Amino acid sequence: MRRFFNKVAQHLDKLDVDGVRGQYKGLADEFAFLEAVLRAIGEGVIVTSGRGSIVYANPAAERLAHFKFSDVKGKPLAKALPGWDWQDLVAPPATADWTRTASREIELTYPERRILEIQSMPSDTATVIMLRDVTLAHAREKDALESGRIEAIQQLASGVAHEIGNPLNALSLNLDLLARDLRREPDDARRKRLLDDVETAKREVRRIDAINRSFLTAIRPIAPVLAPGSLSDPLKATLAELERSFEDRSIHVTLDLPNALPTVLFDSGQMQQVFFNLIKNAMEAMKDGGALAIGFEVTDASVGVSFCDTGGGIPTADLARIFEPYRTTKGSSGNGLGLMICRRIVRAHGGEMDVESKEGEGTRFTVWMPRMEKRVRRLA
Repeated sequence: MRRFFNKVAQHLDKLDVDGVRGQYKGLADEFAFLEAVLRAIGEGVIVTSGRGSIVYANPAAERLAHFKFSDVKGKPLAKALPGWDWQDLVAPPATADWTRTASREIELTYPERRILEIQSMPSDTATVIMLRDVTLAHAREKDALESGRIEAIQQLASGVAHEIGNPLNALSLNLDLLARDLRREPDDARRKRLLDDVETAKREVRRIDAINRSFLTAIRPIAPVLAPGSLSDPLKATLAELERSFEDRSIHVTLDLPNALPTVLFDSGQMQQVFFNLIKNAMEAMKDGGALAIGFEVTDASVGVSFCDTGGGIPTADLARIFEPYRTTKGSSGNGLGLMICRRIVRAHGGEMDVESKEGEGTRFTVWMPRMEKRVRRLA
């Protein structure tokens, strides 16, 4: 643009009216072309004057930064988009002969969560700022890391299953035979003590076997066999199975069940496994009794089942990584695979899991499943 004006200025005394008109028509055409390009691209472009006032913003910038150009035109950048820490990004280079670029990533939470990459090229006369949405790239990177962790678990699980599975079966069988022989012991006190020891050993064998089966579930996830139905059915079956446990642990369960629920496609056995694990986790979080509230929430796209306990809650530092393998708040009694497997099952159904928690007050897990008539399947 500057070259154009310099060219016109140099030859102004030699141009006639038609020549000037032609030059400015060419300028208008270039302007229209540039405007069309800037309006079409997906990256946001903001241009400020040397004093930091906004002089241009394309539609992508309005969408990504959530503002209207007509409302902020002529306003200082820092006032139009407060909280973005523009000082370093728009500071011109120390020497006018130098060209400077700066970049940064920020996270926005309104009107939706979004991660933006900001690149700027400031100068004394203007600053060009590029905005690019990198939310999906971050999500893909996170999924790639999770896939790597899962692959590592699969390799480990394969070895564990092979090395431990067969000896466990033999050990369990021999403990049963030992218990049978010990029942013939004439000394009552000695017989009871030895049988208690055997029962302790059998209990530990069952615990190891449960860990081994968890590994097997992680390494060989089974594709769900989907059928239409109501999520209340597998939930009721799970609650009936755990009814005695609620009484033994002094846990009061409330179920807020709507009269009718939208139809969902799901594998009944796998959903019972998810509900069982979530309820079991809630029970273990309420060691001295408590209350478990189970409810449903229906949106235009999903049906949610929430499990809210009155346990000790999950520390903030652990909450963000609660679905990662080997992450457990149960100490030595947990293997850190249950929630990961639950989320894998839910995602295989096209759904998602959320968790909210506050230390000292409790935790809420919510399973979201797509409604049958609005189902969009998540692939990973």
